[in-house]
Amino acid sequence: MTPSSTASTLRGVGGFAVAAGTLLVAAGTGAWVAVTKQLQAEAIDVPDDAPILAGKRVQGPATACVQALVIKRHAERGAGDRTFADISKALRRVDGSSEEAAELRKQSVTLSTAASLRTALMTSVLAYGVSAFAAGLGAFLLLAGSFLRRAGRVTGPIT
Repeated sequence: MTPSSTASTLRGVGGFAVAAGTLLVAAGTGAWVAVTKQLQAEAIDVPDDAPILAGKRVQGPATACVQALVIKRHAERGAGDRTFADISKALRRVDGSSEEAAELRKQSVTLSTAASLRTALMTSVLAYGVSAFAAGLGAFLLLAGSFLRRAGRVTGPIT
């Protein structure tokens, strides 16, 4: 391979890396902004009894994660400190038409709703992670691509 074809190849690969990096940074940033706007539209505030970030608006990965933990704690407290599995097991041991069974079913619905809310919040946390990964990978590709393009501009043989 001649020095000029090597330089041309480096510039081409570098250009491709810069283009891919730009797309990934834009996609990652766009996803982060979209998730943030959706969370802000829900107007959820972290409750005052949260271990951290109490009173903050849920609009980022940290506040979404804390809110999910608080929902879990509140739901289990409302279900007599029982988990969904505990209630399911208790339901199998009682008469299905009893008041106790009706109460257990009500607690089961509460826990199920809470699980759904927590899943949605944790999905947003995951989306933040994926968008940060995409943007970070894009930044790396931009940097690597610019170095490759710069190396392709070197005149003379590349050693």
